[in-house]
Amino acid sequence: MASETAETPAKKGIDFYPFAYALYTENSADYCWNCFSERKNLKICQGCRTAWFCNESCINLGWKDHKVECGALKKSRTMPDIEVRILGRIVTRHKDITTGADKEDPNFYLNRSSGRQIMDIWAHVDKIRNDNYAITKFDKIYQQLVAFYGEDNLLDKETVFQLHCRDFINRHAISDKHYMKEIGKGLYLDLCAYDHSCAPNTIYVCDGIVATLCALNSSVNLADRSKTFYSYIELVLAKQQRRKLLKDTWYFDCECDRCKDNDEHILTAMKCPHCEPEHAQTIPIFGNQPYKNPETQQIICPKCNQEVTQKEVLDALSATRFITDLLDKQELEQMKRSLAFDFATELIGRFKKFLPQCNVSYCKLIEAAIRFVDPQDHQKILELYREAEACVRICFPQNHPALAFHLRNIGLEYYRLERFDDAIKYLEEAAGMFEFVMPVDHPLAKSSRAVLATVKVKAAERNNEPAEKKDEPSHDQINAPPEDTPAPEKALPDDTNKEAGAASEVPDAQLPEKETLQDKDEEKRSPADADVSVEAKETVQPPPALKPEPTVATREVCRQIAQGFLKDDDDELPELMD
Repeated sequence: MASETAETPAKKGIDFYPFAYALYTENSADYCWNCFSERKNLKICQGCRTAWFCNESCINLGWKDHKVECGALKKSRTMPDIEVRILGRIVTRHKDITTGADKEDPNFYLNRSSGRQIMDIWAHVDKIRNDNYAITKFDKIYQQLVAFYGEDNLLDKETVFQLHCRDFINRHAISDKHYMKEIGKGLYLDLCAYDHSCAPNTIYVCDGIVATLCALNSSVNLADRSKTFYSYIELVLAKQQRRKLLKDTWYFDCECDRCKDNDEHILTAMKCPHCEPEHAQTIPIFGNQPYKNPETQQIICPKCNQEVTQKEVLDALSATRFITDLLDKQELEQMKRSLAFDFATELIGRFKKFLPQCNVSYCKLIEAAIRFVDPQDHQKILELYREAEACVRICFPQNHPALAFHLRNIGLEYYRLERFDDAIKYLEEAAGMFEFVMPVDHPLAKSSRAVLATVKVKAAERNNEPAEKKDEPSHDQINAPPEDTPAPEKALPDDTNKEAGAASEVPDAQLPEKETLQDKDEEKRSPADADVSVEAKETVQPPPALKPEPTVATREVCRQIAQGFLKDDDDELPELMD
């Protein structure tokens, strides 16, 4: 029997299996409800005409989770959101275990076993009960749960609340196999035993419902939970933001190495307004600094020896607050694309006087600008990526996939501008990171090797051409990626799904367009999640009988695969956010 804690000797990482899991409503017709595989010829459940499965085997194995919801779906005119469905699966599975029904199914624990029981994991029941927002949210979910499943199929309300608390505190995001978007949620009883750090030394990736914990450096012993950490949140955040988010959502005060590091205050730094603009000193405003008077808090620039006045400090802080408010209210999304880009560019020019590249608010403003940039303007796209690079390298540990994506995107923009040496430099660094951290034969490692091989072929072709022809590149000389795809794309291009050999063996293979990660960060009191755009399969369409409800806002910030994902589904820079 497979176990959450079992490790294959020749395999990178440790595999974990979920106690319960569910797909997002918008993904419910695109993936198998049992194994989360994406198939072109999924089979619809003949009972509810809503759930989809790979084959008879998946239907049989998934029946233990689907049987109660199958009957509920037959009676319902809409599909409840994932909050209701995953809690329903947790409750019905726990009910089967407590009543002994699990012993009647020989496959009940197949690829679903764990070293811990669900009631053994953290719950923070009292804190959630005394949190008005959290308890109101539970009451709403419970009402929908009863209306959908019926009280006879559930446990008593207090037990359901206990299970909800464990789900809410411990559940994880499940990404597609290509590490590109979140497709569902899962409760992994043993994976959640690992603690959080804002400077993680591991990440987890998903292959269907299987989550694999992978080390970010060679010194990590994955079996030692006391020294192995992953992040529950996005990493491009200042210390104060991260601590507040963790306290509001998971009810603990973060004391990780990164949060205790005084150097972290560089993420909220300002530029000295008295230095030469092109060489201005970066001055962290907060924390203990040698140039700050501990009593008066007066700041003297260590470079130009001029005093930075209180007004100048407040100007810098006002700039960061303005950016935060602008992005939180999604004001750019309410503008036309060209107007939004012009406005974001104007703000970048204005705030560049106050904020250095390492400032997280400035970095997020750049990320917003890239979403609206002309996809044909590769020089501008490259400039923006490079402008954000310093902050990205500070926020993500070495080998983190979000950092690798950022570097890879820079490499691809250099390629499109025919700057092959620079392209190879960045693509090699990104490919090395993917190769190190990802499980053996992971699509990202393969596609990165393919991209790098293709660029090297193009560079060799260019270098071997007669000098007089180098100013007149031909189609055979430069086979650039399609130019009709916007720079920030929602869907993963087909090229990135191909095996590495396809591009490395065929010199004219096209490079993929920019790859992006998407998330469904669900923060406390945050706006409702936007729908993820998913390309529908031609051979499989969702049943017309059910009209899915939109995903509702939740208080959880998902434990993501790469905590570099951006908050909004329209965000297209995994490199900038988790």
